[in-house]
Amino acid sequence: MNQYLEVSLQAVILFPFVVAIFTLPYIAYNYHKYGSVLSLKVLIVYSFIFYILCMYCLVILPLPTPEKAATLHSHKMQLEPFLFIKDILKKSHIIKGQPKTWMSLVLNKAFLVNILNLFLAVPFGMYLRYYFKRSFIETLVLSFLLSLFFEITQLTGLYFTYSGSYRLFDVDDLIVNTSGGVLGFLCIGPVMKFLPSRDELDEISYKKGMEVSLTRRFISFFFDMAFIALLTFICEILIPEFTLMFSFEASILFYFSVFPILFKGRTLGKFITSTAIVSLNDGHPAFYSYFFRYILFYGLYFFIPLNLRRLLENLILTNADPSKDMAYATLELLATILYFMILLTALIKSARHHRLLYEKLSHTKIQSTVKV
Repeated sequence: MNQYLEVSLQAVILFPFVVAIFTLPYIAYNYHKYGSVLSLKVLIVYSFIFYILCMYCLVILPLPTPEKAATLHSHKMQLEPFLFIKDILKKSHIIKGQPKTWMSLVLNKAFLVNILNLFLAVPFGMYLRYYFKRSFIETLVLSFLLSLFFEITQLTGLYFTYSGSYRLFDVDDLIVNTSGGVLGFLCIGPVMKFLPSRDELDEISYKKGMEVSLTRRFISFFFDMAFIALLTFICEILIPEFTLMFSFEASILFYFSVFPILFKGRTLGKFITSTAIVSLNDGHPAFYSYFFRYILFYGLYFFIPLNLRRLLENLILTNADPSKDMAYATLELLATILYFMILLTALIKSARHHRLLYEKLSHTKIQSTVKV
């Protein structure tokens, strides 16, 4: 039992790293399909990932020591079906007429190991039926394939990391694990009457996806800026004469003005989050509107703040005079506060689904393209 607890603890330690790898694609998929990320669906999916991770750790851990690994040469397999029944009966000490001895049938190690393997796969069948909407036959096949994957992992010595298998390939494990998945499929049926169905969860997600939330804007902007960073890097390689700032500004201008024209109001970030730039009457804006929109956006939130310090330096030439230094520091502080107030106002207006200044002036808005 201590071994199982140690393996579970290792799974808990690995879980944040697995989540970090999985999160970005998962968010991108949900925003592209539904236009939102529902917290209940996140809980279900991430609990499924954690469950699979625990199963995998139980299969591969503990790893053999280098000394033991050096002695591994041949692959071991147990290919006789239902041998576990013989093992259970062999390790039980049942005496007719003495009911107390019957408990040895369920308390011996062979029974406990197999019952653990059975219940280990039960949640898999539950997830397949409830969230992934798989049929009985599909659950049967997928449970078998999952068990086969684990057994092959053992047979190959962790995909030939070791010279031989350090765990036994057992056909009974295939039978027991597959039975566990089927049992989970059957058990979750009555419980599903009290849970929101997958279709209901999707419907809620679609309804949320009809509105362009502040989070959705941030996700779109994140992917756009990642692509701009890539464009800037390419520009620096192809045209080394350009400064980094010039390459960055040129990439922004090209990306935010040309891409929406070519892809009907979409950038990469907007494609991923299923949004698009449209005119106020929900049609396609004039081609110059995209250019005007992002010139205003860049000017208000990037160009002016970045060049404000230089402007202040030109207005107040700092020298040894402490009064001028104090005046410059005061103006710089006030400008910084003003900039953050502008950002805060923009965030609040976006969260309340109000159009921002650059959207009003360009007569454009961001609209969800999710189709229910």
